[in-house]
Amino acid sequence: MAVIQISRIQHRRGLQADLPNLASAELGWSVDTRKLYIGNGTIEEGAPSIGQTEVLTEYSIIDFTAGFAANVIALQANITTINGQITLIQSQIPTKTFTNLAVAATAATITSSTANNSVISYTLGQGASQRSGTIKFSRASSTVAFIEDLTDTGSTDVVFTMNANVTHTNLNYTAGTTANLIYSFNTV
Repeated sequence: MAVIQISRIQHRRGLQADLPNLASAELGWSVDTRKLYIGNGTIEEGAPSIGQTEVLTEYSIIDFTAGFAANVIALQANITTINGQITLIQSQIPTKTFTNLAVAATAATITSSTANNSVISYTLGQGASQRSGTIKFSRASSTVAFIEDLTDTGSTDVVFTMNANVTHTNLNYTAGTTANLIYSFNTV
């Protein structure tokens, strides 16, 4: 008849204050605090530090409050900084307002820019019709390319065109009847 032997694996245990330094992968149980630890091993084995790491249990105390409060304070400071930057940027955006933009069948230049890339946001009123949109343009030497993205509540007879030379880009218009235009010019 075979002899059957039952073995028991025993781990280190004791009071939290008396828990020894654990060997690599050795488990240790703190009987008074009910916390479980595992040995880190040595630096030569690749451990970030000598000592032990707590294995989280229901009795582990994780202090999220201090870290959370510090993160909230940092976020509030960042929001204040961002709001200050937005105010600064808005103060630097030139806005020009024109009334009676065009006389019948007249063409003219309404703005000129030395920037190579810009966006012009506008609102245009002509009689009962309203049109708003953006004109994005880029200039390379004396060649200009632009895209207009608009929405309107009725047809207007204002037509925007652009031309450029080596140093400037001009936004021009033609219109058959009087119109009111409000626009802002933003360099990209």
